[in-house]
Amino acid sequence: MRFLALILLFGCSTPAPLLFKFNSSKEYLASMTDESVEVARIELSFKDPAIFASGLDSTQLVVRLYDKSDAILTTIDPTDLTLSCSEDIEAMPFTLKQGIYKTVLLPRVKSPDVKMQVDWKGRVKSPIVVLESTTAPIKNNLLPINHEFIEAKAHGEVMVGRGSRFPASGSEEFSFVNVGINKIVKRSSSSRAFNFEYPEHARQNIAMQIDDAPNEVESDGLHSYFMFFPRTQLPILEQKEKTLVVTLPTGERVIFDKESKVIISGVFEEGAVDGHSNRFKRSYAQLKYTGRGVVLRTNATGSSPQFTQHKTKQIDMVFGSQGSDDVLIINGTTGEKCIRPKEDFWDNLDVAPIEFKFPTDEEFEIYLQNNCSFGLPKF
Repeated sequence: MRFLALILLFGCSTPAPLLFKFNSSKEYLASMTDESVEVARIELSFKDPAIFASGLDSTQLVVRLYDKSDAILTTIDPTDLTLSCSEDIEAMPFTLKQGIYKTVLLPRVKSPDVKMQVDWKGRVKSPIVVLESTTAPIKNNLLPINHEFIEAKAHGEVMVGRGSRFPASGSEEFSFVNVGINKIVKRSSSSRAFNFEYPEHARQNIAMQIDDAPNEVESDGLHSYFMFFPRTQLPILEQKEKTLVVTLPTGERVIFDKESKVIISGVFEEGAVDGHSNRFKRSYAQLKYTGRGVVLRTNATGSSPQFTQHKTKQIDMVFGSQGSDDVLIINGTTGEKCIRPKEDFWDNLDVAPIEFKFPTDEEFEIYLQNNCSFGLPKF
């Protein structure tokens, strides 16, 4: 989503705290405000006090204007208002709806907190307010609700999605697909999809799912599910000129070629989609983690990787690209590995979402220490 913004960099001999000005007025248009109307006071508030600095999530700034008698004003021309910010953001022009002046704000990717102030014709200024802009999860646990569907829309080279019960101004996942033909996807009937999930901006179900399609048969799909620890932030996507840069929950990065969607650097090494003619001999996505965090991986063919499948081969102890029985856990710092049953992490119930049983890193670390003899690295 792109926002219309008229941005003027305001400079003076002494740096000001609010460097960026946003105003939608046109020099050749006169103000529509009655000359007898005077603004005495301006109050600001946010629809959301904190926002995920993904470059995809927006919020509203609400402006209320008062006269000298403290009566609220609703006859001010919105173009008389100017927004000043400490950071370069994207902002829609002010609008007046139901007696309230509003603008939509979109902080940049990884933006720090944004100080803001609104003035009327440069005469009256509001107090400075701060929009908290963060990449950290806003909570640990998911709410006990089910999304009826996922709504997705294109944003540059990727698809951005959200559940039906999540605000339209926010995102809960992003995905992209390597459709070949290249060194990873070697046939036109194959593909590899990457989906990064962070439902409700909660820590509990932050994950990456990779879906390999060796052919056009849906039941042959090879699905791999990865979780990363410690979960210090939500996944972030930056669309550069030639690359897609994904920051994982550990703060580590994976860099993709923007055109092909092939991994070119970062904490994963990538192998080709396995198109073996025998479906029982195919490997799951050959992704080798080389980072310092702890990675949990599980696989499945034709169904959710968190579910137990019958008559399957145990997941291998190298990088987990073979087999779908159980879960492989890798400590990237120490090289230690551990295999545990899927039931330890998810209930085998056909529900949405499939909730991970350890919402906090502290709970998961206790499990690791008791069952795998290692904990989470500190970095």
